[in-house]
Amino acid sequence: MKNNILQNGVLGGIVVVFYFALLYTVGKETFLNPWLQWASMVFYLTFMYRAAKADFDLNGKGRDFREILRTPFAVFILINLFYWMFYYGLHLYDLDLVRMELLAEKQTYQTMLDAGVGDPQQANQIREGLMELDKALENPVQPLGPVITRMAMGALGGFALSAGIAAVLRSSE
Repeated sequence: MKNNILQNGVLGGIVVVFYFALLYTVGKETFLNPWLQWASMVFYLTFMYRAAKADFDLNGKGRDFREILRTPFAVFILINLFYWMFYYGLHLYDLDLVRMELLAEKQTYQTMLDAGVGDPQQANQIREGLMELDKALENPVQPLGPVITRMAMGALGGFALSAGIAAVLRSSE
């Protein structure tokens, strides 16, 4: 079972990193496109399902749901670790990419403020966020903390995907 997890997790991680490297070589705007970012979930799901199906075929469906869930979730974590290591390294290498992301976030905040949020407290929070972004744009760096936070939040989504795969496999047989 562990070899199955490791094999699919590492192979999936390599595929995802290759996909994002390809997007980056096409252009930074392409790399930052949210639709193309979310499209990488196809790779995650493919390798999670492959590993879960192999585990399911080997051990059967008579197990506890948590045991069935474990394999696709472990594969997700491995693939996600590859992605976030690539993401962090790329952002350390290319500070223009960090600057582009900060500018996009600033534009989003400015659009929300221009549209009128209605709540004065929320408007003040947006203005504070804009000031923080202006400071960050003076010396753009990619701190590790937010990357780890996003990786942990992504694990919640990975758990949900794993639960869906486990449910599909359990109900199909």
